Amino acid sequence: MGRKQKKVAEGPEDPRNTSLSVESVMSHLCPCNKETIVVTLHGATNLPACKDGSEPWPYVVVKTTSEEAKDQNSKAVTSVTTEPTKAPIWGDTVKVEIQAEDVGREDVVLKVVDNKKKEELLSYQIPIKYLRVFHPYHFELVMPTQSGNANEATAKTQLYATVVRKGSFIPRYIGCNHTALEVFLRGVNDPLVNSPSPMVVIARVVPSYKEFRMNRDPDSLGLPITPLSFPAPSMMNFDVPRASQHGCPQLSKPGGPPELPLWNQSFLFQGRDGATSFSDDTALVLEYYASTSMKGSELGALRKPLGISVLPLKSRLYRQMLTGKGLDGLRVERLPITDTKLKTMNRVAPTVDLSFQLLSSERPENFLTPNSSKLLPILDPKILDEKLGSIRESWSKATVSSTRDFSTSTSQEAEEEPLRPLKAREMEMNNYRQAMQKMAKDILSLRKQASILEAENHMLMSRVTQEEMDEEQDNANNMQKLVSMKQKLLLSELDMKQLRDKVQLLQNELIRKNDREKELLLLYQAQQPQAALLKRYQEKLQKMKALEEIVQQQEKVIKKMERVLEDKLREKNEPLLNRLQGKPRVAFPMLSASGLPPGPTGENQSVDLYSVLLAENSRLRAELDKSCHLSAPIILQQQALPDLLANTSDKFNLLAKLERAQSRILSLESQLEDSARRWGREKQDLATWLQEQEYGLQPPSNAIITNLPNPSTHSKDYGRPSKLDPLMPSSETKINKPSDSQQA
Repeated sequence: MGRKQKKVAEGPEDPRNTSLSVESVMSHLCPCNKETIVVTLHGATNLPACKDGSEPWPYVVVKTTSEEAKDQNSKAVTSVTTEPTKAPIWGDTVKVEIQAEDVGREDVVLKVVDNKKKEELLSYQIPIKYLRVFHPYHFELVMPTQSGNANEATAKTQLYATVVRKGSFIPRYIGCNHTALEVFLRGVNDPLVNSPSPMVVIARVVPSYKEFRMNRDPDSLGLPITPLSFPAPSMMNFDVPRASQHGCPQLSKPGGPPELPLWNQSFLFQGRDGATSFSDDTALVLEYYASTSMKGSELGALRKPLGISVLPLKSRLYRQMLTGKGLDGLRVERLPITDTKLKTMNRVAPTVDLSFQLLSSERPENFLTPNSSKLLPILDPKILDEKLGSIRESWSKATVSSTRDFSTSTSQEAEEEPLRPLKAREMEMNNYRQAMQKMAKDILSLRKQASILEAENHMLMSRVTQEEMDEEQDNANNMQKLVSMKQKLLLSELDMKQLRDKVQLLQNELIRKNDREKELLLLYQAQQPQAALLKRYQEKLQKMKALEEIVQQQEKVIKKMERVLEDKLREKNEPLLNRLQGKPRVAFPMLSASGLPPGPTGENQSVDLYSVLLAENSRLRAELDKSCHLSAPIILQQQALPDLLANTSDKFNLLAKLERAQSRILSLESQLEDSARRWGREKQDLATWLQEQEYGLQPPSNAIITNLPNPSTHSKDYGRPSKLDPLMPSSETKINKPSDSQQA
């Protein structure tokens, strides 16, 4: 698997400065609204080579993802190894500080960098939100890397680190009166003669020391390593069980010098882990290891401690802590280190001093220090004389040696006494012989009884061992079943959480779609009346267009009729004038344009008649032109129809104008019909009169005067001005059938 080579600006820190900064920090809490991620880099194995194939000279840079995105330099940098290697050992502790509100979005980035070329060799990202507060995680970060040889298989790079997430307060759990138990380990009291190197301490609080001591399996010692496979670690690896048989072990820094190790380190055990529940079987266990065994490849293989110290946390001890003044704590002096080959200069087992106190506040201010621990009351050893196990055995050995010294001194005193008389001495010798014979018989009988008891004991021990083996096998099976059930439970919980998230997502999507559907329905309901109104307006527009076509046809018909009338007048005007000039007919009366009888000459009659006809034609043509001019705004206003309907008041105004326009149109149509009928009758009368004049027929004067149209009346009817209101585009027009004159 190929990797990207990046240049890194951070350089390695001086290891002396790093150790001093870590030693100066004695508080377990962070500032308010902040959190601190403390990372201890132990070592690594099988690191990839540099880009040019050379061995790396590695160190580690720790930063957050926000600092990585902004290309900010980090101060959390380990020291560099003394020489190039692919299996470095650091043992440095660094820390990064973040805001509490950014925990859900931030990750801790661990980058392994080459010191020579500042190239990034490896990069790991650990989500902070998955880390439980104040719980020590001992990780084995596994990253698959492709070897340089094509024939070799894919190798794995391991980076060993301890990560602790610290908050600004200690959480309080239900059922726990106290928040945490603080243990302060000072150091070894007497100098050692066979200590090869500085020692590290693994401290843990076990809920049942009996089970912890009986099992003694490899998992109960050392550090529980949690593997994390990158680039996509599983969330289940960050889960921590509520109760663990082996406790939550914490690792100290190496204590030096080797002859007299001194740690002065404080361990914090939360109430959630059962550290504050004192019982007859709860105990504090301290395991001592050589710091040389803390290599990266051997971090998970710490199986041979140099010694063990056990402090039973019994209920009597709890009551003794509460009786003290000030801090609820005690100081234990000379706690022995058992199961060890370490010896002091006096050839006895070494001892250590430690102090511990109970914390009841979520934000305690007073943590244990070398000075404050000396003020605590000293624990009485009589409280620890019951059920102490190996500690009691070490103390009993000292008492047995003292009794032996006492017996040797009494024998020496007996030899120094003066000799008694011979007879008395013989009597005493006889008495001693008899007593010896009796004692021999008793010894023989006791030996027989002891052999019988040994046989029975052997039989019982074999039964007990068999039962213990069966019980251990059953416990192992039960533990395996329990682990499998827990894994299944975790998987089911994860599936349930995913299903809940999916259901929530679907519900939100359904709600959004319902809201969108409601909006569309409201929009559709709002557009329905507008669509109906638009349809009505379109129908009315079509009717107006049809009416315009009919008016245009009527105009054409009128023009044709005018041309026909002008032709007839042009044909018959000259002969008639000639006849009237040659033979004046006084008996045939004519009406002038003013409505009075014409003069004696025929010329005046024809001129008046022609002027009447021209006036009528001009009036009809003006009305037709006026109707054509009024129809044009209807089409132009129809295009802007949808914009005029935006307001309700505009709609009402348009409806009122529409009603007025409809009434006006109806009145105009009725007037047009009446005018057309009247014009047709007058035309017919004029034609009849012309024919009579042509054939020489003279109707009675009374009839002629009665039938002829009155020019003054005609001009009054057709010349009446008619003011038309402008037609709105929404006005309804009624398409009437053409009248008789229009059909003609």
